[in-house]
Amino acid sequence: MFTLKNFFVIVTIIICELQISNGSVSLTIKKGSNVNEGVVISLTNFKGLIFYGEISIGTPPQKFNVVFDTGSSNFWIPSMEWPTKTLYQHQKFNTKGSKTYTAKYDKTDKHKRKINVDIIYKKGALKGTLSQDNLMLGGIILEAQDFFVGFEPNDDDVKNFKFDGVLGLGLPSLKYPGTVTVLENLVNKKLISKHIFSIWMTSRKGDGEAGQIIFGGLNKAHFLGEHVYVPVLGRGFWNFSMSQISVGGSDMKVCVPQCFAFVDAGATDIHGPKVEIDKIYTKLGTTKNQIACSKVKKLPVISFVVGGKSFSISGKNYAYEDVDARGAKICRLRLLVGKEDDGWTLGMAFMESVHTVFDLQDFNKPKIGFAKAAP
Repeated sequence: MFTLKNFFVIVTIIICELQISNGSVSLTIKKGSNVNEGVVISLTNFKGLIFYGEISIGTPPQKFNVVFDTGSSNFWIPSMEWPTKTLYQHQKFNTKGSKTYTAKYDKTDKHKRKINVDIIYKKGALKGTLSQDNLMLGGIILEAQDFFVGFEPNDDDVKNFKFDGVLGLGLPSLKYPGTVTVLENLVNKKLISKHIFSIWMTSRKGDGEAGQIIFGGLNKAHFLGEHVYVPVLGRGFWNFSMSQISVGGSDMKVCVPQCFAFVDAGATDIHGPKVEIDKIYTKLGTTKNQIACSKVKKLPVISFVVGGKSFSISGKNYAYEDVDARGAKICRLRLLVGKEDDGWTLGMAFMESVHTVFDLQDFNKPKIGFAKAAP
């Protein structure tokens, strides 16, 4: 993330978390059917802060770079009304340029006005119009996909995003009422044979593929060994339980008897309760998320036990170089204090080392699979 590391999305009464802390495209289609074995979208890693990939909307298609966010369930892109003075240039959706675009109107409003929705972040907010159009996702078309066309960012945080929009991959209960999410559309129209999606991220930065998201399948070259699957706890977020967190092999006693976590592909950092994060800081020889750069290469692995299996991240995953207000080099940790009631949020710092499968074979009993990521 372009220094924006943690914010919550609220679409009217729905609260979703999106923490900002990026492949080759292949498609296998069963002969004689419109069922895809795996819809693959390449991801770009922007400065080790956020991963995004390309999708298209409309007829003819208009291209956008979006964050595939497991912490929200709605989908938005900027419109032609989006400001021109932004930190990065953005693609803007021309509704008049699409033959298949329709805006949604409030049927209860005698004036028949469009449905405009406030999307509010902890740092940032925007307004968007509920709409429908064809979405091209890695080579397949999802007709009449619900999404929001953003027309008014309410502050600089939203205007300064590197990516164009956000495609939410949270569970359906987080969606705006009456809409159909991208995941629901893929499943309902039988466009993927397996109701799963998998995410592979690497620490490679710059141009070129740094990861992939695969809808309807996974790539065995992206992970080592087998996945361990755990049930999703609760509704909306991809929450699960952990039984232990250790630093350099020492159990930090922060998951007694268990702690709850949420894996977030739209997050840069790892967030946890203050008491637990402070224990890890102490073990690392610091009192905050800043550490002497001379210590970075010697940082111990941090391990998370999920489903009885340990998954480790190294210092290169959770430490990074930054500059202070005077321009001097400093080193920081991607381990931050979150809201006390939120448990743990595992973002890119975790996912670059752990291949993740989000399983929706049964929407009522979703589960998540974890395996050691291939380099």
